[in-house]
Amino acid sequence: MAFFCHGTRARLTRLKQATSAAARAVSRAIVLFVLVQALGAGAALAATTCADINAGTFNVSGADHQSDTTVSLTAGDIIKLNYTFVVDTTLFYGIELGVGGHYADGSSAASGTLQVTVTVTGTQTFSWRSLSEGLPSQIDVTVTCTAAPNPGPGPGPVVTSTNPASGPIAGQQTTIVIGLNLTGATSVKFGGVNVLGFTVLSATQISVVTPPHAAGAVDVTVTTPLGSATGTAIYRYAAMPDPTLDPTVKAMVDFQVHTVQVMGQQQIDNVQDRLIELHNDDVPLVSNRASFAQMPVPQRQSGLPADAGDRTVSASDVAQARPKSRDEQAVPVPAGSDSSLRYWTAGALQFGRDTTYADAKYNVSSTGLTAGVDSRLSRNLKAGVAVGFGIDHATIGSDGSHINANVWSTQAYASYRVAPHWFIDAVLGYAVGRLGNYRYDTSAQAFGSGHRGANDLFGSLSVSHETKVGRWKIAPYARLDLQWIRLDGYVETGAGVYNLAFDQTSAVDLAGVLGTRFSHVTDTSAGALKSSFELAYRRSLSGSYAQAIAYSFDPTTIYSLFGSAEKRDQALLGLGFELQVNRSVSLGIQLDELIAQNARSERGRAHVRIGF
Repeated sequence: MAFFCHGTRARLTRLKQATSAAARAVSRAIVLFVLVQALGAGAALAATTCADINAGTFNVSGADHQSDTTVSLTAGDIIKLNYTFVVDTTLFYGIELGVGGHYADGSSAASGTLQVTVTVTGTQTFSWRSLSEGLPSQIDVTVTCTAAPNPGPGPGPVVTSTNPASGPIAGQQTTIVIGLNLTGATSVKFGGVNVLGFTVLSATQISVVTPPHAAGAVDVTVTTPLGSATGTAIYRYAAMPDPTLDPTVKAMVDFQVHTVQVMGQQQIDNVQDRLIELHNDDVPLVSNRASFAQMPVPQRQSGLPADAGDRTVSASDVAQARPKSRDEQAVPVPAGSDSSLRYWTAGALQFGRDTTYADAKYNVSSTGLTAGVDSRLSRNLKAGVAVGFGIDHATIGSDGSHINANVWSTQAYASYRVAPHWFIDAVLGYAVGRLGNYRYDTSAQAFGSGHRGANDLFGSLSVSHETKVGRWKIAPYARLDLQWIRLDGYVETGAGVYNLAFDQTSAVDLAGVLGTRFSHVTDTSAGALKSSFELAYRRSLSGSYAQAIAYSFDPTTIYSLFGSAEKRDQALLGLGFELQVNRSVSLGIQLDELIAQNARSERGRAHVRIGF
């Protein structure tokens, strides 16, 4: 019985020990489970600064790993992991630390420290784990963080100069502000006024568009996150220059008026040449005086009766000029009108140079063409109509400024014989044109351009007397030319704040001309050679204009420019030759030299006349 009791107590003791071991195993399993759950909770932790880490966010006891956790760190932060293995079922120790993809390993050490230096600023991952094999290890872990050194605010901005250092009071000029530590600028002010716009080019330069401001020197202030800096009186606002003092502006306006006057005058001259031709009784059916073109002459006679006193016409010529009947008998020319139409063309090419403005001399090339039709209305009256076209180009100075012009015109004309050898000739016309203007502005370093409409109402009245002495003909004349010129207003584009606005302007040009034409006919083996010489003086009696100019951004400030449509006094020297091969063919050339103060021009004309 005692043996039985003793055996029973032994079995109870062993059962108690087994129960105690099982309880300890269960307890350990429960602890490990709790740690695993705690570890899972730790995965949700996130540190944003070194201070958060140092506050114990990642400190754990008895865990064996820390899952990837998102953190926000700064480059240069130093992460340290201090560890101690508490329980390990393997034969060696091992642990790994990872921060932002960078790892540190520790092996064969029951405790120690791992360290990683953060290389990138921003969001990244943090984790560590045991390298032991078998069952999870129990490790006590403490994580610390040493923050990257704070460089501090650093040096503030410095403003030293501007380039260019001056500009117009209207602003809108691109200028470079120069200094130090200008990166991150948040504002730039000129004279306390915010600029119209700016771009940080580098730590030493900012490109700005200046605001409007009163004239004078102003401070320039730049503000950055590290502070503000001011450059004292480093930029000067200057009043806008007076455009009427610019020789290029004066030359441009002068030529705009002058070119319309010249192109109208070319049409007057072309028609006047035709009127002189109409003084003769033998007028071609088709006549051409433009650049060596060739056109047929009359199949029958037109014009006024031949002068009785013209002894240079032979009897045979008179017989040839008179119409004949079928029986070859001469038929008298009727004293009444001859309504047959006569067609003609004329033209001239002119080159000139004006040195009135020494800094803006201009060279001019001009072409005027005219075509007309006329008829004899009565014994002493001939009349017709014509259309004309002219082109003109002028280069002004040496900076590329220039003007291109074109003009269309229509005109009516008449020649009336008031007495033997006396003629009155009249022309009345109207022209419209367009001028393309391109002005280089040295302040803007750009072209201001625009187009300007033009109108010209013109007329001419002349009286001439033709005297014939042998083979000489002397024809003094007096002429009065009148032109009413109007130029439309226009506004330039392309020159920024230096664009100019030109108001409408007009000029009434009245000029008187006194001159004499001399001609002589010489017989040669090739035919009759007619030589001519012309001498004339032209006096402008009016023609002044006033041009109002303003900057386009400030139309209230008006500048006035005064000038004239043409030179006050001009002289004409002309020399011509015409070879009359026979009654059907003639060749001719005319050269003119026009001379005025500070200006002169050359004009060349040629014609070929062929009859069949």
